Amino acid sequence: MSTAPRTFADHILHHALTRPEKPAIILADRVATYDMMAQGMLRVEARIRALNLAPHELVGVAIESPIRHMIVAAALFRLGHPIMSVAKISDILPLRLPVSIFLQGAPESLVAGLRQVMVGDEWFGGDRLTIDAKASNGFESDQSICRVDLSSGTTGRPKALSLTVKAFHEWVANYYTAIGLGSWDRILLLPGLTSSWGFTMATHALAAGRTMLRAVTPRDCLQMMSVYGAEALVASTQQLRELVRTQTQAPIPCPSLRVVMTAGALMSRALLLEACAKICNSIVNQYGSSEAGSTAYAMADQLTEIEGATGYVVPGAEVEIVGEANERLPAGSEGVVRIRASWQAQPFPPDRTSDFSGGWFYPGDRGHLTADGLLVLSGRTSEVINAGGLKLAPDVIEEILLSHPNVADAGAFGAMGTSGIEEIHIAIVPRAALSEQHIVAWCAERNVPVTRVFLVDTLPKTALGKIQRSELKRLLAQS
Repeated sequence: MSTAPRTFADHILHHALTRPEKPAIILADRVATYDMMAQGMLRVEARIRALNLAPHELVGVAIESPIRHMIVAAALFRLGHPIMSVAKISDILPLRLPVSIFLQGAPESLVAGLRQVMVGDEWFGGDRLTIDAKASNGFESDQSICRVDLSSGTTGRPKALSLTVKAFHEWVANYYTAIGLGSWDRILLLPGLTSSWGFTMATHALAAGRTMLRAVTPRDCLQMMSVYGAEALVASTQQLRELVRTQTQAPIPCPSLRVVMTAGALMSRALLLEACAKICNSIVNQYGSSEAGSTAYAMADQLTEIEGATGYVVPGAEVEIVGEANERLPAGSEGVVRIRASWQAQPFPPDRTSDFSGGWFYPGDRGHLTADGLLVLSGRTSEVINAGGLKLAPDVIEEILLSHPNVADAGAFGAMGTSGIEEIHIAIVPRAALSEQHIVAWCAERNVPVTRVFLVDTLPKTALGKIQRSELKRLLAQS
């Protein structure tokens, strides 16, 4: 006889029985204990049942509060509804995904033909309910889809991906080997819950009975770590870079911090060293994606001697380097990275186009593997700028620009010039007055031939802090 698979929601209920007063989620202005989370889940379950949704109907969750977002997500998991976390409903409408109902935490324009339900205070209040931690019967099997996420893939255009219950569980379990077994109880998450990494890390913390802290800005992050004694931190490469800059300008001691996990983009050796000196000397660098999950990781002190090193391939994942004809290359040879794992996501709906081919996912990265399985990246196949034969990764250019004292943030991308040769363009968020001529000359001194510079108030970024280069190109075209 088959049994319904357990989910992180069942673990939250069990923690509510065994340690009800333990903080589950801490925000800057409020705390939710495991008992509060459990009571909220049970009340929300009753509200969702009253909506009379079709079995296994995909539900969009557009709730900004991390506490309420995770309560609603857990309730949907127990009822067997796959969920999709979104920041704004309007952002995903062009994708025409089969989401017929959205649970939203704030008023948003009504869309004809779309069912939108406000999740207000009344959803979480009421009489105390009896907690039953028996496994829920929501998902029929571990092959049922439980989560849908968006990824920009290699093109910069959003596309949807799905995770089965089994794949989702393996994603969460993989974090135990990278950061979960460390001596920490309170973890602060900077990646948003709308990202696959942010959501699975949040479920990892709650399933393990730990305490999750959430901050938005670098300054809030440093203050919360100091006040609440966070021992672990999760931040994308871009977010870690901003933390280092904030800590340099106005340091806040964080003596409790023991380990940092970072991922999201190619990290330079200079940033690793600076982060070790100013944030925490124990940094886990992870290479992963919304499609393939955690693929490789290592401690920062193992990577500082090799520029572009990301980590050692994790057990269960296959990584190959292939050439132009898709032939497998030997260790040490540079080529295109491809990945295959039992926990990888799948295109959603299944007939959508994707970056998968023959069971392999092609993340759009170039690099090589050492004989002992260390993955070393050299840049992106889709973003590497070939400026008249000089090939530069945008991440490398941005790292150089951020060393300028008057540059607060920078985004680099390639665009075809009138001569038919790709040119380097830079979008800069200035800290003080800057001229295009100055930046062009300053970059030329560092062997970066910049063609055009334009100033912006902010850079368009994803929930993980990745720069949306396709949006920068659109802004350039408009200007």
